[in-house]
Amino acid sequence: MKQYSAVTLGIIFFCLSACDNDIIDLKDERHVRVYQDDKAIACQDTGQISLATHGKLLVDKNIEIHCSQKGHDGMNYTESCGSETGSINIFTIHAKDLHTAESLGFSQLSDLPDAQLDKQCEFKVISDVRKYGLINQLRDQYATWKAKKAPDYQFEFNMNFSDCPSFAPTPNVKITVSNNAIDTVYDLDNETFLTNINHYMTIDELFKTLHLQLELTPIEAGLHANTPKLAPVFHNLGAPKQYFIDSGGKDCDAVNYAISHIILPEN
Repeated sequence: MKQYSAVTLGIIFFCLSACDNDIIDLKDERHVRVYQDDKAIACQDTGQISLATHGKLLVDKNIEIHCSQKGHDGMNYTESCGSETGSINIFTIHAKDLHTAESLGFSQLSDLPDAQLDKQCEFKVISDVRKYGLINQLRDQYATWKAKKAPDYQFEFNMNFSDCPSFAPTPNVKITVSNNAIDTVYDLDNETFLTNINHYMTIDELFKTLHLQLELTPIEAGLHANTPKLAPVFHNLGAPKQYFIDSGGKDCDAVNYAISHIILPEN
């Protein structure tokens, strides 16, 4: 959990420039980029494996991630629907964890000499100090929430993307949770119950989502897209009130989460 100095960052920058996709040396610490094919198929919106899905494999084995990004394997593919795309999920990890990562199906990125990626990714993400400070804050607040032992509750929720201006605004909804699972999602803006609730989360699931996104090391994390340096805020119950995370990809992945009007059943 180190925050690198300007001199140290210069050393990393030199190695990243010189070594490209190979081992990244930093004094007595060595890092390496690993990848997996994300199975994306041209003209298909489903089936692609997300960064979070592959990243969770590493996190579950206590492998520290210093950068997560989408990339391309550098090979040529036919431009037709149904063909492979060459899209890959790339992670920067400690070299000591390479063997474990390989046992999970990852390969070293240096196996792909023409791979396309952001070679400055490691410099754009939040510092380890901020990352683990936010993770510890999240854990403490989750403990407060879990102490309520509330399998049934209601809350109002909104999730919007600050890096997706053409994306239709997401509605403000009221989510009813019964026995720790979503029962109904009510669109407060249009005054109707939603039938497709697959993308909505319980408060417990939101905690897990935020924790994983922090473990993947985003480029920004804080209160809001307009104030990313400020700390997220939480309700007295422990649940997040306002939280912002920007994973740094090209797609809509800079998310503002907002929770309000939490109602717990009376004892």
